[in-house]
Amino acid sequence: MRSFMSVIATLIGIYMVLMGLMYLFQDKLLFMPFSEMVQTPASVGMDADDFWVETNDGVRIHGWYFPNERSEYVIVLSHGNAGNISYRLEIAGTLLRSGAAVLMYDYRGYGKSEGSPTETGLYSDVFAVIEGLQDQKEYKPNQIIMYGRSLGGAVAARAAAEYKLGGLVLDSAFKNLRAMVRDVYPFVPSKLAKYDFPTERFLRVERNYPVMVMHSPQDEIVGFHHGEYLYELLDEPKRFVELRGGHNDNFMLSKDLIEKNWTWYLEEISKGDED
Repeated sequence: MRSFMSVIATLIGIYMVLMGLMYLFQDKLLFMPFSEMVQTPASVGMDADDFWVETNDGVRIHGWYFPNERSEYVIVLSHGNAGNISYRLEIAGTLLRSGAAVLMYDYRGYGKSEGSPTETGLYSDVFAVIEGLQDQKEYKPNQIIMYGRSLGGAVAARAAAEYKLGGLVLDSAFKNLRAMVRDVYPFVPSKLAKYDFPTERFLRVERNYPVMVMHSPQDEIVGFHHGEYLYELLDEPKRFVELRGGHNDNFMLSKDLIEKNWTWYLEEISKGDED
């Protein structure tokens, strides 16, 4: 019995140490920024301008602005937790073909952007981008459409809750970070998460435009049930798009589907503005 209790005590001790390490290093588990830019718009034959803004706490944020003379709208991409915008030029091309200008930006600590990522910091970053689009590019708020992929879904939803913008699209987004912890690390108490990223809370606002939710049943990281849950929270008008592929390859495998539905979405937004 004494030996058994000793084993149990050892296992408990190991578990507590593991939980402590996960708490201390959760920023590195959540945020995976790359500083190296693997390609540029020019290197792949795309037309884009560098876009710089400064946040309310003095951090310089970098992005690329892709003009589209055929449209009065701009789509702002808030990307996932890893890499930087140089890995996502294919997304910009698809959105341009759908019929809008595109602004891709890097959160603080990612790519050329200064600082280190935090939840409140990421919200400050997107707020600065929205203000910059109005000041530098003369967009009106209702011409700015938020597009959030994965972690960026919470960031985009936060921006759409703060400003009266023109639209919101969520792609492979989760309902909140603690729910993600329960899914991915079921042995970890979700209360250990320092951050919330509560996409669901940010959706509980009145809006005068449709929200489009995209998610794949094959998503092995952010389960399909997250997308279904967020969609059910929304009032009409809304649209659900079932993607193909896993979390990190669903864009490439569903590119035609995404472009088709973005084209539809932009047309719907335009109809609403005419009304």
